[in-house]
Amino acid sequence: MNKNIVIIGAGMAGCFMAVCLAKRGYNVHIYENRPDVRKEPYDSGRSFNLTLYYRGIQAMRKIGIWDDVKKIAIIAQGNAAHYGEDKIVYSPFDAQGDEILYTVHRNQLNGALLDVTEKFSNITIFFNTKCVGVDAVDKTVTLERDGKKFKVPAEAVIGADGVHSLVRQELEKNKKDTAIKQYEDWGYKEVHISPDLTKQMKLRLRATHTWPREHSLLIAFPNPDDSFTLMFNLPLKGAGSFEELMTQEKIETYIRKQFPDLKPLIPEIVSSFLKKPTGTFVTLYANRWHDNGFMAVIGDAAHAVIPFYGQGVCAAFEDSLAIDRLVDIYKDDWEKIFIGYQEKRKANTDLLAVLSKENFIELRDKSRSPYYIVKDKADTFLHHVFPQKWLPPLYVLIAHGNLEYQEALRIHAKQQTLSKMIGLDAALHLIALPWMLVNKFK
Repeated sequence: MNKNIVIIGAGMAGCFMAVCLAKRGYNVHIYENRPDVRKEPYDSGRSFNLTLYYRGIQAMRKIGIWDDVKKIAIIAQGNAAHYGEDKIVYSPFDAQGDEILYTVHRNQLNGALLDVTEKFSNITIFFNTKCVGVDAVDKTVTLERDGKKFKVPAEAVIGADGVHSLVRQELEKNKKDTAIKQYEDWGYKEVHISPDLTKQMKLRLRATHTWPREHSLLIAFPNPDDSFTLMFNLPLKGAGSFEELMTQEKIETYIRKQFPDLKPLIPEIVSSFLKKPTGTFVTLYANRWHDNGFMAVIGDAAHAVIPFYGQGVCAAFEDSLAIDRLVDIYKDDWEKIFIGYQEKRKANTDLLAVLSKENFIELRDKSRSPYYIVKDKADTFLHHVFPQKWLPPLYVLIAHGNLEYQEALRIHAKQQTLSKMIGLDAALHLIALPWMLVNKFK
């Protein structure tokens, strides 16, 4: 029996899926349209850092690759929120100081996963090879390399080819992509902060840094060499947008006014704004993830989300683990495997899309709210005092736990109702009131 599985896309989702299947004895062939990402500078400006919480780490441990990935990741023990030149609020991620968050550059993580796949003799990767068609009738995949087309046979095809997936398009009878793509009206630029600038700016190491403002959000992620990767998020159009900040003079004026503590970084910011591409944020909703037996899509090809919940790559890993568990149950019955996979995952990834959008608003707007800050700290404190009685904030419950997203939201909503009933919310509003009044009349 043909045991060849074709995976389209050698990103993180494709590599992780390949390892799961290779461990089960399948011959896995990965075809990637791009060159090998390991040959590209990791700070090329086309990507950003990822956060790996308990959820993602446990997924990698389940297939035995965490030790390899851990070598290129760095622990972030807390977040430093910069509200002004002299106002920095540091919040540890866990009151016990546990190692609960790692950060790693996307390209470096992809490279580490590619290194892992090369340890398996039954995984083969072909770069610079484009998928141009999938035929479920004769069970073949049509590929193109160096201008020449050719076909390869497959028992099953898994599309891990991103938000603009060709495999997802092939799922439709008319070959037209029916997935809904919702683009945010914000974008991002990547700015590299060198180790020397890190020292000059006195940035706390082993921590993430945020600069929340009314019309912007900056997030800096630590790297192993004491440098940082700054994700500069702005509206695409309008006042203070990437469209407006198109000259060195405008960029410098904007930074000096909005982020005076970033003055040492102005040359790097100007260079990034003028030379690097502007990244966009997209959420994808696809109703059809498989064709009942030959091909399916995973990761961003099935359910792309914006990155502000830090769970996108984890969701892709969990897709693979869901398929892996179903292979254990149904063996080579790919129809049952793919049907069970979508039934298991879709409701949760749809919820993740909603949570990611809401958390973007919280990071951008509510993180400047005195009530939000007091509420977050109160929930964290009560959880550590009464760990069996009081839950941490929803973000922590999901990122650092193993509950299904839907279940986590259900029990969180129940606690929020209790918080209002016992008067805790009202008390927290009173505590935050002086701070709110100071901000109002400042």
